[in-house]
Amino acid sequence: MSGNIIHPLPRSRFSPALPPLVAAVTAVIWAGTARIVSGTPGPAPPFVLPVFILVIVALVVAGAVTPLPLIEGVVPVKRQRQAMLVAIAASVPFVGALVINPERWPGGPAPLIAESVPIFGWFFDGIMSVLPLAADTPTYKLFFSAFAVFGFYLECVLVAAILYVVLRVLAALDPGPRGESRPEEE
Repeated sequence: MSGNIIHPLPRSRFSPALPPLVAAVTAVIWAGTARIVSGTPGPAPPFVLPVFILVIVALVVAGAVTPLPLIEGVVPVKRQRQAMLVAIAASVPFVGALVINPERWPGGPAPLIAESVPIFGWFFDGIMSVLPLAADTPTYKLFFSAFAVFGFYLECVLVAAILYVVLRVLAALDPGPRGESRPEEE
């Protein structure tokens, strides 16, 4: 042993609430950006792509951090960080689903959130069908963008939670060194 021990960051009582709060603020930022851009004809302004990339990265990381308490205290810190990286990588297919959508014909049916958010899209499509909003209005586009981004965050949380539960079960099956508590890994 080299003596270097990885310690977790200090936590406050508000720590579990931070990732969902970051996701909500990020969804509002993207919905606001989509609202600003939706009224402009032609190609999107150049600031949209960097904002979109930052929103996606923030949501994926917040989605990987939200269920992290499932493995705290059971899995060493180094393994927690590795599991977070795997959860982030496992969210990549959802990014593809979010950005690759079928072409919509002008005057055709309203788009479905389920086309962008495969797991939770049906739920948000149900909410959108109940809201008294006409398709192709700025308010409809605002709600559509907010629900799509928030649904994407929920998908990232679900992937991370499944991964962390599997990791927790595997950690429970491995007794580790006999007679010792689980030390933090180097």
